[in-house]
Amino acid sequence: MNTNIEVPANYLVVGAGPSGLIAARALLKADVEVEIVERHSAPGGIWDIDSAGSPMYETCHFITSKWLGGFLDFPMPDDYPMYPSWRLVLQYIRQMSDAYGLTERTRFGLEVVEARPTLVSDTDAWTVRFSDGSERLYRGVVYAGGQQWLPFKPDFEGEEEFQGAIITGNRYKDPAQFKGKRVLIVGAGNSGVDIAVDAAEHAEAAFLSTRRAYHFLPKQVFGVPTPDLLNGKVDLPSVPGVADGLELIDIINLALSTVGDLSHYGLPKPEGVVLGSTQPIVSDLVLHCFSHGTLKHRPNIKRFHATDVEFDDGSREEIDLVVFATGYDIDIPWLPEGAVDYEAGHPHFHLGGLALNVPNLYGIGVLHPSRADAWATFDQLAQLVVADIKATLTGENAEALRYIREEFRPNLKGDFPFLDVRRNVNQVDVALLDQLISDLETKFGITVPRRQTPGFYDSVRRQYVTV
Repeated sequence: MNTNIEVPANYLVVGAGPSGLIAARALLKADVEVEIVERHSAPGGIWDIDSAGSPMYETCHFITSKWLGGFLDFPMPDDYPMYPSWRLVLQYIRQMSDAYGLTERTRFGLEVVEARPTLVSDTDAWTVRFSDGSERLYRGVVYAGGQQWLPFKPDFEGEEEFQGAIITGNRYKDPAQFKGKRVLIVGAGNSGVDIAVDAAEHAEAAFLSTRRAYHFLPKQVFGVPTPDLLNGKVDLPSVPGVADGLELIDIINLALSTVGDLSHYGLPKPEGVVLGSTQPIVSDLVLHCFSHGTLKHRPNIKRFHATDVEFDDGSREEIDLVVFATGYDIDIPWLPEGAVDYEAGHPHFHLGGLALNVPNLYGIGVLHPSRADAWATFDQLAQLVVADIKATLTGENAEALRYIREEFRPNLKGDFPFLDVRRNVNQVDVALLDQLISDLETKFGITVPRRQTPGFYDSVRRQYVTV
């Protein structure tokens, strides 16, 4: 304990990507002193393709629509297309950072090397050491580094004898990497399907390997962006020639009927309902590629050989390049051991925001809500972090926050039949997450911004937009 140092009141936000900007803006609105640190040279996070380790690739577009996928109280420009390119998303992120004075509050080109709890005059604080050798004292630290920096790659027998190249998805940047090669993409997430389409269009031969069968949906269903529709927060579209009164599942099933028998595309038939435990693949282009034979499906890998890959059904393909688009873990290497608990490569923050093992440590953007408005959800959960910090600094609503920390344990997975796979460790049931967000307001008195009530951050723009 050091009694000669003044107790700090400022908080450090680590990361100037979308989650970091969300966290900093929410704290500023609550009049909490904020500093942001970002290892790259500008805001943007994973959306800046030039940031080392970014999983961005030249053909990437926003998986959700411009209407539901952006920041709360700061909509994407009207002239953006329905699904903006990564360049437009990056431009938008930087506009948001500038609009709220966050860019000038950020120390760029600097990494956190170590953060350790420090007791100052009997008050919990944090000492943070940076890559330039400097140290600073903060009242607390907010991890907001994003979810897609540390690729996870499963291991398979025979990899050591394989003579081709094996890379993870974050090392794919441009379709030119596929020219003249026989390419295997492993994994059917959003980026995996995009990369498979690029391979289908530019490689000598292209294959997509998946462990399970998937439902496939177009990117628009009766004129509505499919992710927005699945999110359940947009009006259901009218269906020509069909009477009113259709439920969401009815409309989705109509959309599935336009895709038809997946065996015609060389794809296995999925089991279970479309809104069940496996997320459907939302892509127009991948079905185009399957139907034209430029992309072929293969089951899970059994093992590698010197020049080919063997699959679970016994088939083999000569392959020059394998791209593992098999998801990402989250690692916070600068935290002391035990500061947060991990499960299958994912840190646990209570209710997506509070670290319970140590005081004054928080996380923003660590849950995996699988919904079109993820950034809005992170903003809403950030209000819990803000409330906890205000309770720490001023005692405001302290009893409610004590209860949340010590006793409030809602099951955010509920009875939803999530598959027991790595990507689902931090997955939560959307309906239960909505209930939690409602509870923050109705049970605990924490004001939460909504898309339907713009103006929540107006005071921040007026007060902090200039230095």
